[in-house]
Formats: sequence, C-alpha cells, structure tokens
Amino acid sequence: MSQTQAHDFASVLTGDLVASRRHGPEVLDKAMQVLERVSRDFGEDIGAKAVFQRHRGDGWQLFLPLAQPSLRAALRIQAALAATGSLATRIGIGVGPAHIPDDGDLAAASGAAFHMAGDVLAGLARGTHLALPPIPGALGDAFGALMLFVDREAQGWNRTQGQALFEALRVQTPTQEEIAQKVGVTRQAVQSRLSGTALDALQETLWVYENRIDTIRDSL
Repeated sequence: MSQTQAHDFASVLTGDLVASRRHGPEVLDKAMQVLERVSRDFGEDIGAKAVFQRHRGDGWQLFLPLAQPSLRAALRIQAALAATGSLATRIGIGVGPAHIPDDGDLAAASGAAFHMAGDVLAGLARGTHLALPPIPGALGDAFGALMLFVDREAQGWNRTQGQALFEALRVQTPTQEEIAQKVGVTRQAVQSRLSGTALDALQETLWVYENRIDTIRDSL
C-alpha cells in the first residue's frame, strides 16, 4: 500500500487545453509534452519536486509542494505554450493542504488544494484562461481586477514573446544578455520581444502574490 506525503500549504494547477476537440491527438500530445517539460524545468527553478500528470485526454494537473510559486508556474506554462505554437490552456489555481502518494499518482491525491483548483477551473468565465484561488478581503478584490489584465496579456503573447518571457519569469530573473544567450538571439532582440509584454507589471504582480498568498491560510 502506497504511503502519502502531507503538505500543509501546497498548490495545485488544474487545467484543460483550449479548443482541443478541433484538433487531432498529435496536437494534444505536443501540448502535453510542453507542459511536462515546463513542469520539470519549474521544479528545478524553485528547488522542489513538481509532479505533472495528464488526465481525461485534454486535462492535466501540476502539484507544487509550495503555494507561493503557483502563479509564476501558470504564467511560465502559458509562455511556453505560446513559444512553441501549442494549444493554449485554461488554468485554475488552488492552494492549501494536500496529500500526495509516494508514487506521485495525482489521481490518488487529496486535499483542499486539489478541490480548490478544480472549483476555480470550473468557475472560469467564458474567454478567461487563468484564475487565482479565492483571496479574502480587499487584497482579493484588487487581485481579481489585476488578473483580468494579466490574463488578457498572456492570451496575446506570440511565439517570440513567449520564448523570452519563459526565461524572464524565472525565480531568479536573468539579464537580457543571459536570455539572449539562452534563446540564441541578440540582446536587442530580447529587449524588443519583451517591450510589449508588460513584464514589469507581471513581475510586480508576482512579487505581491508570492509575498501575500499566506493570508489565505487562515481562511482555509
């Protein structure tokens, strides 16, 4: 019998690919491969084990043992999908307690973080691709309005913007020169690609989210 690991304040991203019924299995497989690759990269970036699992054909989940980096993970996922010309995805974020089997089977996992992520995904308004867990008080109201802007920005990223943002949104922000070396273009090209992405606003949003998400703990 598999043992479980308990996490007090973890995060779960639950998603499904957009317009998946219009495409064949090879297109869905390509997107899922991108998601799996990004999940591994993100786990390395935050220094923690990230667990990705596909389910229900076009659905997927990503478990992170920490709540704080959940929005960053969602944005880097969207950037990677844009960069590879893959299908977009909707994402619902949940935070809270989680119990994960030692074998990493998310289908057998449980906890408030999983339930919340599913509820947030199910409650996404038409045309919306990303939503946060419910945050109480004035902070939640502010984030609700801000996420409308963030979501619309992310939906508009093209391939080259997504490629640059995938690197720029790492936990330790790289320089434009470092991004240029990673993606094989000039620093000026990176600067041009990032200029229309509202990167400064995204980074500020991430800073506030990652430093204030603990306020949800008491409401769980």
